[in-house]
Amino acid sequence: MNSFLANFFPYFAGAFKLIVLAIGGYLAIKWHFDEDRRVKEAAGEVFDRPSAIKKLVTIFAILVFVVLAIILVIYATNWLLYE
Repeated sequence: MNSFLANFFPYFAGAFKLIVLAIGGYLAIKWHFDEDRRVKEAAGEVFDRPSAIKKLVTIFAILVFVVLAIILVIYATNWLLYE
């Protein structure tokens, strides 16, 4: 096995696992919020829709968190394996 692939695989697998879990967690939370909204709207309660700015800030915050998590996993893996 090529040593580059052996060294690269833990980073790729860790990052891939984090991305998949983050997407799954996001979709699970979103489904619960949407379901709660649907039930409350059926009961006649009024919801204010979030503004575009709030949506953009949320997306940006999630993106920053994911990038920082990936960087942390890469450096933590490197520190644990090679030091």
